[in-house]
Amino acid sequence: MASSNSVKQYKLRKRIAWLSNKEGREIEFISLYIPSTTSIDELVVVLKNAYNSKVIEDERVSNRFHGTFKNTIQHLKLRKEIPENGLAIFAGTLANNQENEVFAIEEIVPPEPLVTYVFEIDDHFHLEPLRQMLRNPRIVGFIVMDSKGASFGLLNGERFELNKNITSGIPGKSKKGGQSQRRYERERNMELGFFFHRVAEYATKEFLENNKVMALIVGGPGTTKTNLIDGGYLHYELKNALLNTVDTQSVGKEGLNEILDKSSETLKNMCLPEEKIVVHRFLEELHKQNGLAIYGLETVLVAINNGEVETVLVTDNTELIEIVATCKRCGLSKKKIIYTKKKAQFIQEMVSKTCKKCNANEYEVEEKDIIDVLEDAASKTDARVEVITTASEAKTKITFFGGIAALLRYHFK
Repeated sequence: MASSNSVKQYKLRKRIAWLSNKEGREIEFISLYIPSTTSIDELVVVLKNAYNSKVIEDERVSNRFHGTFKNTIQHLKLRKEIPENGLAIFAGTLANNQENEVFAIEEIVPPEPLVTYVFEIDDHFHLEPLRQMLRNPRIVGFIVMDSKGASFGLLNGERFELNKNITSGIPGKSKKGGQSQRRYERERNMELGFFFHRVAEYATKEFLENNKVMALIVGGPGTTKTNLIDGGYLHYELKNALLNTVDTQSVGKEGLNEILDKSSETLKNMCLPEEKIVVHRFLEELHKQNGLAIYGLETVLVAINNGEVETVLVTDNTELIEIVATCKRCGLSKKKIIYTKKKAQFIQEMVSKTCKKCNANEYEVEEKDIIDVLEDAASKTDARVEVITTASEAKTKITFFGGIAALLRYHFK
């Protein structure tokens, strides 16, 4: 089963953090960002030219540098094609001391398509293009309006906020008759046109210049919203980014919240609405007499292994890891989930005890993130894992239940 978007984002953050802590002794680390349209053969030629043109006097550094290029070139030759989103490659000799040097190549398929080719040689890995994909979440603009005014909002990652309110100053429709009525309607329509221009100008400034939105949703009571859209007032980029129009009962901040609630299905791939949906379902089930909601690490793991779980909910700050110690002689493993702060003490206690099968006391110790533990278990029964990240109301609610919860398919009788 494919990982959910939230799990992929979580793992990408961890890999970026790991790579950012690596430092080379000299200018010897390679960072490659390869768009899908790049020819591997052309890329190999570029690397060979860089390899041949670099002269390093220090023999040890020279060996590491040229070894990095040779291994990277060989690695690329084994690839038949570049993934659709492109490929980021980080290569270098990772070392803690002179006696402990290990060459490593890390490949990352980015969550968004790479459009620019990047080739850097440095004493550290260049990670900004990947960080930008995490730091610059998909931003959605919202407009709720009627003939009296308009409000603008932004959904930026997990944060949804009111941005600005503007009023039109247009009086309500008149009940005059005859020529006065027609003149009044003409003047009112002109004022509406001026108001639409103001709305469009502010939308351009806020949604294209100050924030590059990837989608726009317009709502409100009545036909004012459609008059704005159909009248050709919006910048063409915003018109092309229009996802949906929504009928609301309210305007202002209440109207924006109403649009967000009604757009959850449209925005199901956006972090905040998805979190809201799944956490809302969890809380609803939790309050039912025989609801399909559970929480707590042990309870959730048992339910996953029984095939009961549909979706696992886990926050990204549980500080839980699994320690696995495998006997080097007979291969018997023992494992336990603990808090990170107890890691050193627990490992010492675990490896001090002899193997129950062969009485040896040499172990290979592995550490696994709790997200990986849950995903490995969930993948066996086609359950889904959703990671709830950063500060949000959804995260606060799941944290209250220990940071790990689940929605069930059914209860075993």
